[in-house]
Amino acid sequence: MTYYDIHTHQPAQHPGDIAVISMDLSSEPVRKRILSNRHFFEKQVSGQHSVQTTGYYSIGIHPRHADMKFMGSVREHANQPAIVAIGETGLDKSAAKDENEFRLQQKLFAAHAELSEDVRKPLIIHCVKAWGELLHIRKTIKPTVPWIIHGFRGNDILASQLINTGLYLSFGTLYHTTALKVAWQEQRLLTETDDKDVDIRNIYKQIANDLDIAEKTLSETITCFFKTRLALP
Repeated sequence: MTYYDIHTHQPAQHPGDIAVISMDLSSEPVRKRILSNRHFFEKQVSGQHSVQTTGYYSIGIHPRHADMKFMGSVREHANQPAIVAIGETGLDKSAAKDENEFRLQQKLFAAHAELSEDVRKPLIIHCVKAWGELLHIRKTIKPTVPWIIHGFRGNDILASQLINTGLYLSFGTLYHTTALKVAWQEQRLLTETDDKDVDIRNIYKQIANDLDIAEKTLSETITCFFKTRLALP
């Protein structure tokens, strides 16, 4: 059984498991790491088969580091085969010093959303205290690729509202079980480790236990998303 981690900051802990590693291109160390190897995001060909040697990634600018000048780097790499999603990006009112900074977050988020449509890759979203603005941008853009709220910790009412507009919810170590059940019922549930030092297999086990379902049943649903929407093995 393959375990999938939609949003993390470290490689998968087990061979065969798949992690989508988030890379914030506003970070100078991250940009240097990429620039030092121009083939960083490329697949290597072995015989008749493509082999992804560096892993799978999402790239974007975190709203806490909102600056349009880094958007060019995101666009430059967005079509690389190893990039399977755009983000994390989003809106975070708690990180905005004033209204101007929050408007910049919205502009940057919209740019990521439009890029995800252009390259046909899902959008990984960080959202804090800005659900109304998020849904307004979604209504304006009318996306056709999946939007995924990472690290969802809201209640079942908010979960239902977001899912009813077409969003997916990703759950990590902390969550409301009532929201988890809503996401599962609507088949809009994904799993992640984010920046926690935790095994994605333990997240699966915890979530399956809270849903009172077999771990294999949970795995089948998540695997279907990754194979059909991200085209991963």
